[in-house]
Amino acid sequence: MKKIAFSILSLSLLMVACKKDKVEEEEEMCTPDSGLVTQFYSSLGSTNTPGYTVIADATDQVITPQDLDFHPNASRQNELWILNKGTQNSGSSTVTISNAGQTSQVTDRRIDGNAWHFMSLSTAIAFSPENENFGTSPGVYDANHNGGAPFTGPALWSSDMSVYARPSGGNGSHLDMLHESPYCMGIAHEKDNVFWVFDGNAGQIVKYDFKSDHGPGNSNHDDGQVDRYIDISVSRKAGVPSHMVIDKESGWLYIADTGNKRILRMRINSGTKKRDLPLLYEVLAQRREMENPEWEVFADTDLVDPCGIEVIGNRLFVSDNSTNKIIAYRLDTKEELARIQTTATSIKGIKVGPAGKLWYVDYSSNKVVRVDPV
Repeated sequence: MKKIAFSILSLSLLMVACKKDKVEEEEEMCTPDSGLVTQFYSSLGSTNTPGYTVIADATDQVITPQDLDFHPNASRQNELWILNKGTQNSGSSTVTISNAGQTSQVTDRRIDGNAWHFMSLSTAIAFSPENENFGTSPGVYDANHNGGAPFTGPALWSSDMSVYARPSGGNGSHLDMLHESPYCMGIAHEKDNVFWVFDGNAGQIVKYDFKSDHGPGNSNHDDGQVDRYIDISVSRKAGVPSHMVIDKESGWLYIADTGNKRILRMRINSGTKKRDLPLLYEVLAQRREMENPEWEVFADTDLVDPCGIEVIGNRLFVSDNSTNKIIAYRLDTKEELARIQTTATSIKGIKVGPAGKLWYVDYSSNKVVRVDPV
C-alpha cells in the first residue's frame, strides 16, 4: 500500500482479556468484541494513543466522503466501499477498494449515469448480507421530478460490478427507489431488501421494504411497502448525516439524532399500525402510519453533532462530527466507556472492519482512515 505499511494484529486484539482493575461486572463482558476497547486507551489507564493509518485519499478519488461499509460476502470481505457526497447535479459516487489496507489494494471509482436523482448528495450506505445489494440515502429534496413536490428517498443497488454503474435501463443501473423521504440522512439494513431510514424532511424514522427489485434501470415500485413511525421525533442538521445501525441480535435500531444531540434506540419489531395512509407519488402495496414502538434515549451527554454509528457485540461506537471524537458505550448499561480524539477534521461515517479495527471517513480532508492500536 502506498500510504503506510500495513500490519495485521487485530485478531489478537479481539481476544485481549478484560483488565482486572475494571469493575466486576465488566469482567462478565469479556467477549471477543471487548478487545475493541483497547483502541480507547484512556479507559484502560494507559498514556498511549492509537495510531491512525490513511488508507485512501483524494489521489484515490475519495472526495467529500460521507460513509463507508465493507462488502458482506466472505470472498470479498476486505472490499471497502466509500460513498462520496458529490453534487446535486452530478450525484454521488462510490470508491470501491479491493484488499483495503493491504499492499495489493486497488481502487475503482464509479458514478451511475442517473446518480443525479437516485444517488444525489447521498448521506449513507448499507449492505444486505442476504443478497449483496446495498441501499443509499439521497440527502436532497429533489422537486425537479414531480411538479415541485419532493420526490426522492432510499435507493437500492446491486454490488455486482458488471451491473452497478454500468449502462442498463433508462434510469441507470439502480434496482429500485421509493420516493417519500427527502433529506434522507441515514440508512440501516434489516434483512433482504428491508431498510430503515432517517427521514429528515418529516422528522420521522421510516421502514422501507423494496420487496422484489424491479431490475436495473426499471421503474415499477408496485410491491413496495412503507411504514412511518410517528411517535419518535428526530431532527436533521444540514450537512451532517444522521447514521443508523441495527443490532440484529437484540432488534434495537440505534439512531444518531444529530439535530437533537442524542442517540436513540428503537425496537424494530415493536409498534402497531395506527392507520393506512393514502398513496402519494407512486403505486405501493402498503403505506402505513405506525405508533407505540418501544424506544428510548440511549445517550445525550456531551454530544454535539453525533453522526457515524456502529455496533458490535456489547459495544456501540459513535462519531461526533463537531469534536472529531469517537465515543465507546456499553449496550447493556448505556455506560460511556471512553473517547478518543481522532486526527479527523470532519469525521463522518465509522465502521468496524472484518479484522476488528475501526475505520472512518474524514469528509473535509478527503480521507479513509483506520484506527490502529499500538
